[in-house]
Amino acid sequence: MSVKDEEFKTKIYDLMNGSYNLEEHLVAESSLVKDEFTGGEYCEKLYSQMLEAYERVCRRLGKPDTEDKDMEIIISNLLSIGKYQSMKMFDYGIFFTERENE
Repeated sequence: MSVKDEEFKTKIYDLMNGSYNLEEHLVAESSLVKDEFTGGEYCEKLYSQMLEAYERVCRRLGKPDTEDKDMEIIISNLLSIGKYQSMKMFDYGIFFTERENE
């Protein structure tokens, strides 16, 4: 599999997001790619703060034990933007590395 393949890029993205259970499913690249959502990592801290804010908003809206549709759309869209940009950044990294090596 080439680093240019969508499948490879997605694998790296999923490793960074902790999407694999590495105890049950070994992924070779996991020795090189860190889960950015493990305890104490930058992304985990931000995600925890987001969840706390989400819960506060739901309480203010009178929905303390449920989800708010609009908040879910906001979060989902921001995650989608982040993934899109991550994939594009990966592509740009390959492009500029190849260009520099010419």
